[in-house]
Order: sequence, then structure tokens, then C-alpha cells
Amino acid sequence: MIQNITLSFLFIFLGTTLFAQNTTEEASLQLYPFDNKVFNLETLQYSTSEDALSKSFKTNSKYAVRYKGLTVDKLAYQGMIFEALTDNSLLLRNLETKTVTPLRNKEKGLPVQGRSLLLEATNGVIYIKPLKADNGYMVYKYDKTGKELFGVQITHSEFVQHNELTYHLPYLGYVMHTANNVVFASYVERIPKTVVLNTSDGTLSKFDFSSVGIIRDAKIDMDIHGFVQLNRTNSSINVTYITDNFEHKKPYFKDITHIETLVLDNTLVLVAYNGRSPEAHLLAIDLTTKTLMW
Repeated sequence: MIQNITLSFLFIFLGTTLFAQNTTEEASLQLYPFDNKVFNLETLQYSTSEDALSKSFKTNSKYAVRYKGLTVDKLAYQGMIFEALTDNSLLLRNLETKTVTPLRNKEKGLPVQGRSLLLEATNGVIYIKPLKADNGYMVYKYDKTGKELFGVQITHSEFVQHNELTYHLPYLGYVMHTANNVVFASYVERIPKTVVLNTSDGTLSKFDFSSVGIIRDAKIDMDIHGFVQLNRTNSSINVTYITDNFEHKKPYFKDITHIETLVLDNTLVLVAYNGRSPEAHLLAIDLTTKTLMW
């Protein structure tokens, strides 16, 4: 919930800037559904219309993927419904013919750790199975016919042995995604790790730091051009953007858990927040000078 509010805050605040840059946007891109109302990003006024919007900033802009989010049970995709069951199996329902096809479950019977996740990616659907211990995350991509395009395993736990006691310590969790990538990062401070899955071919990129946010490309908002790391010890964030690397300190950084970002020209706008708190902090950094603008 707080992430949705944060996105709303970010885009509503920057509404006039976005439209000043592109005056040929369709009228639907001016409409932003928010809090059961419709906010006009050009006039900065709420609309009195109560009609449901089929098209809006959230569906037609290049930022649309940010609003699609994750689902834990069903995902509609190109006339099909992908439905995850409690045993990790996946059903494919054709909305037109009403036929139901069970997809192959290679992990049938394996114990799970949390809920499975579904998300829409470029040219397909990603299915994330959180399994226990050494089985890790199993991540699959399917096309609209249910054909498996790839399957990849991602380690999410550390094996711990202390005298006679042995167990697996989970440390890696889902952070966020774009249409082209899914990002996992460690939430255990002594295990710095970020894993990025390429949704096109299933390749993995691994980094020895823990990310609390990513920086998407300014052109299409689908590729990852940077990361934001958090250092609670000195209440700072470290920004890695293309070839740049710089740090900023703020007292409230020690309490945040996530950061949303937006690149506009040479400005990096960030919203820093804690997923358990309604408070959010908005700031902007000049990417040319690396200085804080506001």
C-alpha cells in the first residue's frame, strides 16, 4: 500500500514537469486515478467524473509497468488467466474457450516458503516459486500458450551449522521489477547481495551489495541503469548510476527500507520510505554535479 502511495506522490508532484516536456501526449495520459478519484496532471485538479477509466497515465504511459505490480494467485495476460495454486502448480485458463490447462509442475511436493508470485514481463509471464532451503526460488517464464521459455534457480538461504544445530537462514527477497528485470536483494546486513534476473533470457547478474532501490533508464523506464544502497550505520545512501558512484547522508536514511526513483533529464528524484510507516521523504539530486538540489 505505501509503495502505491509513494508512486502517486512521485508522479503527481512531477506532473507539470512531465507534461511540459511532451505537449503532444494523449489526453488519457493527463488522467491519474488516485484515492478513488481522478487527478488531472496538467491542471492539478481532481476531476468530477465518476466514470471508470479504461485508459490513464497508469495504463498508457511508459511508467505503466510500475503499476502492474505482483499478484499472488491470478494474472490476466493476452486473453489468458495464469492461476497459481497452493501446491505451486499453475493453471492456464482461456477466457474465450473456457478451457483449463494444468502446466507441468517440476517441483511438485516440495515444501514452500511464502507465497508464489506472478508478474507480467516483456513477451510473457514470470512465475516465482519460493521453495524452502536449498531449493531456493524457482523462476519460470511462460508465453501466452503456457509454453515454458526458461526456468532458473536462485539461492535465497544460507546453510548454518552451530554445534549440533543446523538450519537454513533465508536472506534474499524480492525487491522490485521492470518489464525486463526482476530484482532480489538481501535483507540480512552481514550478507550483502543483489541478484538481477533478465526476463528476456533468464540470465542472472549478481552483485556484492544489497540494493533498496533501482534506477530505471529515462527513455523507456524498463532497463536498470543504477542502484541505490543503504548504509544505516552512517545514515547514508550510495547511488550507482551508469559510471557514477556517489554518497548522500540524511538522518532519516537510517529508518528507510525502500527507495523509488525517477530520472528527468539530469535530475534524479527519489522517494525514501519505510514499508511500515506512512512517512515518505522526497529529494532531488543533480546527476551532473552529484549535489542535492532539494
